[in-house]
Amino acid sequence: MTYEFSLPDVGEGITESELLKWHVKPGDVVREDEVLCEIETDKAVVEIPVPCNGTVQSLHAAEGSTVKVGSVIAVFATEAVAKAAQGANGAVAKAAASAAVAAPAAVSPAPTFQAVSQAALAPPVHATPSTRRYAREQGVALESVIGSGPQGRILHEDIDRHVVRQAQMAAATGMETATTKTPDTSSMRLDVRPVAVPAAGQQRRTPLKGMRRAIADTMVRSVTVIPHATSGFRCNAEAFVALRQRLQEYHGCRISFTAMVIKAMIPALKKYPYFNASIDDMAGEIVEHGDINIGFATHTGEGLMVPVIKHADQKSLADISTEIDRLAALARERKIALADLRGGTITLSNVGSHGKHDLIGRPIINHPEAAIIAMTRIKPQPAVENGQVVVQQTLDMVTSYDHRLIDGVYAAEFMEAVIALIEEPGLMLGV
Repeated sequence: MTYEFSLPDVGEGITESELLKWHVKPGDVVREDEVLCEIETDKAVVEIPVPCNGTVQSLHAAEGSTVKVGSVIAVFATEAVAKAAQGANGAVAKAAASAAVAAPAAVSPAPTFQAVSQAALAPPVHATPSTRRYAREQGVALESVIGSGPQGRILHEDIDRHVVRQAQMAAATGMETATTKTPDTSSMRLDVRPVAVPAAGQQRRTPLKGMRRAIADTMVRSVTVIPHATSGFRCNAEAFVALRQRLQEYHGCRISFTAMVIKAMIPALKKYPYFNASIDDMAGEIVEHGDINIGFATHTGEGLMVPVIKHADQKSLADISTEIDRLAALARERKIALADLRGGTITLSNVGSHGKHDLIGRPIINHPEAAIIAMTRIKPQPAVENGQVVVQQTLDMVTSYDHRLIDGVYAAEFMEAVIALIEEPGLMLGV
């Protein structure tokens, strides 16, 4: 008997993946749970297990090709078709469970009679739970989205297209309203539609897919939904540098500046909870997160990833530093679990860890978080002490924040609380 094995959904609403590598070939005798192939999602490389005992009859996807979830990728000769199907379903459930992150449920106001009547007359919305959660995060009503999946099922990319389309319509409407001097205002409208780059000269074209496509979508979504405001700060890092040296000698391991800044952020996040919050656009609510899960931007060969230190307020400085090194290594190897990339409540970006960066632009918030902090490398700069110009080890920091939730004064007070621990770092030992 034969069993056709389809690419499973590994969780988080992923609809397609790139098949990186086969670990079997036609004719191979295989056993259940051996590695069948490696696929690349938008964030990580995932190993897909063999679903049954048997012989590989054929493979239906080439290495490097993009494969839709649910499409047949391999056919096996096996005596246990029913068991194979059960094993495949178990693999999907296990993968989805490992990637799942608890998200706060949006609490909506009680519907009116009119709203209930309209809902009863409206056609049913076909979407997975992860897609529904994603729509809530983007502030999108699923009823207004056109689905492109099977039987009209709404996919993540449908929501992204809807968000971009709404932004385009808003931009065009705003420009049309502002230009009323002549009847014909079409030439003055802001054209934000996607445009093609004409072929010319010596071009090299690469498909925008996988992780790079995910980064592009995230950046567009963030700057479209969140009104960014940015503030910059400078602090005296002399004592900060000295304490790091003593801590490394005491613990006998590397203590990163990133870990120390994360530790300094924790009391400020508790005192100024809007920096550890999100706006639920769907419910019209401010969500203050009970957990402090701090993401840290990590450069990889494929682009930027943001692993998350879960419950950072419950970890020691040494534990945070060790966790940063572990997750960063997994991210660079593209072996990090999706669960380690989810659930962040605020992000720290250490742009100074890669080269001699002396200036920081506006960091982009990792939506649906409300803020991001970027830090440069610590470097000697002129400073004034007691009326004298001296050379001082300094740390420059910039924060971008959701201006719907956080204003400049609140941001300054938050950053002053962080800087207070950087300039008197011995205090963080009690955090």
